[in-house]
Amino acid sequence: MHTRIAALVSALVLVFTPLAVHAQGAAQAAQQPVTASHAGFESAFSLFQRASGGDKDQVEPAIAAFEKLSASDPKQPLFGAYLGSALTLRGRDALMPWNKMKAAEAGLDYLDKALRQLKPEHDKESLRGVPVSLETRMLAARTFLILKDDIFHRRSQGKSLLGQVQNNPALATTPTNFQASVLITAAQLANQEKRSADEAALLKQALAKQATGLEADGARARLKELGQ
Repeated sequence: MHTRIAALVSALVLVFTPLAVHAQGAAQAAQQPVTASHAGFESAFSLFQRASGGDKDQVEPAIAAFEKLSASDPKQPLFGAYLGSALTLRGRDALMPWNKMKAAEAGLDYLDKALRQLKPEHDKESLRGVPVSLETRMLAARTFLILKDDIFHRRSQGKSLLGQVQNNPALATTPTNFQASVLITAAQLANQEKRSADEAALLKQALAKQATGLEADGARARLKELGQ
């Protein structure tokens, strides 16, 4: 049991920091008119970003911020997806194994709900330069893929969601570091499936898109491990 929980904790730590990096770049995209709730998203995301980077004191404020956003705009799936991710961070930091599992499962429930809420209009609506549908699926895909499949059984769904993001023509119009995040997630999947040549190729493509930042540093380190 303790081994399974340790695997869960390490997986949760890996999920969130890269997503925070791509969202930073998206914030640099061309500005567009936003509603009051969308403006509040920037503040909530800032809390989430710090929490995902390891600041435990920001986890509960991030959860509260996304709970407020979700209540104010319950039809916005991205708010619910980030609430789910923030709840999973609560699982990362919980002391007792059963509390870790409870929080992680609650977070996954919110992610599932967010995916069910996606509609065609979310392909056109964007926050920080990324369509809501793409970012919601990307957040869910990366979370599902990195969690241990023998505990949560989400790899197949995560792989399918990643494929949907990769095959969406709108991906080419998103900020380049979001595109790099998609490539790195695909590389992580290749690593899980022991496809080292594909993994190396995907990491190189990601670095061509985004050569600086935490994800880029991780990609270079992994390429070195692969002898590239």
